[in-house]
Amino acid sequence: MRQAALHYLLTLLFLACGNNLQAKNYIVCVGISDYPGTKSDLNLSANDATTIKKLYEKNGHAETRLLTNEQATVENVKETLRSLYSQASSNDAIVFFFSGHGTPGSFVCHDGLLPYNALTTIMAACPTKTKMVFADACYSGQARKENTHKKPREDKQVMFFLSSRTNETSIEQISWKNGFFTAYLERGLRGGADNNKDKTITARELFEFVSQGVQATTRGRQHPVMWGNFDNEMPVMKW
Repeated sequence: MRQAALHYLLTLLFLACGNNLQAKNYIVCVGISDYPGTKSDLNLSANDATTIKKLYEKNGHAETRLLTNEQATVENVKETLRSLYSQASSNDAIVFFFSGHGTPGSFVCHDGLLPYNALTTIMAACPTKTKMVFADACYSGQARKENTHKKPREDKQVMFFLSSRTNETSIEQISWKNGFFTAYLERGLRGGADNNKDKTITARELFEFVSQGVQATTRGRQHPVMWGNFDNEMPVMKW
C-alpha cells in the first residue's frame, strides 16, 4: 500500500512539473482603430487585438502585451517586441498579431510604417523555432510577393497567416465585434479548427477553418493566405 501511495504521489509531482514546464506563447497584439485625423479611422481593429489577447490569456500558457491606437507607435511596437520575445526559450513560441491598415510591404502603425523585414529581423533574434504572424490588414498578402525574390534568411522560420491577398482589402462590418478574419481566427484557435478533437490545432487545420469561413462570409471577396517555411502539422495552439 505504501509503495502504491508513493508511486501515486510521484506521478502527481511529475505531472505538476510537466505542466509548469509546458511551452509558452509570447504574443504582442497591436490594434489601431483611431489613426491621426479622421479619414483613416477603422471600426474594429482595437477590438481585434483585445479579442486575441484575451484568447491567449484564457489558454493559460501565454505572456501577452497589448498596444492599441496611440500606444502603437513604430518604436513602441518594436521595443515591446524585443522586450517580450527576449523572455522566450527555444521550446516556446513567439506571436505577433496586427489589426489595422496595411500597405504593400508594411503595417501602418499610429505614427508611421513598420516594414515586414523589420518585424522578421526582430523575430530572428529569438531562439525559438515557432514564430507566427497573424495580420488582419489590407494588402497584407504583399509580404509574400515582396519576399519571392530575395527571401531573407530571417523569414524562413516565420509562419505568416494574412487576412487577404495582395490586391484585396480586409473587410470589417460594424455589426460584428471583430473583422471577419479575426473573428474566424479567434473561433479557430479557440477550438473550432480542431477537426480531430485532440486539443491541438495545427497550421493546416487553422488555415482550412479560417479560409473557408472568411471566403464564405465575404462571398469570395477576401482570401486569407498562409505561407512560410513551416510544417503544416505544426501546432499553433494547444489546450
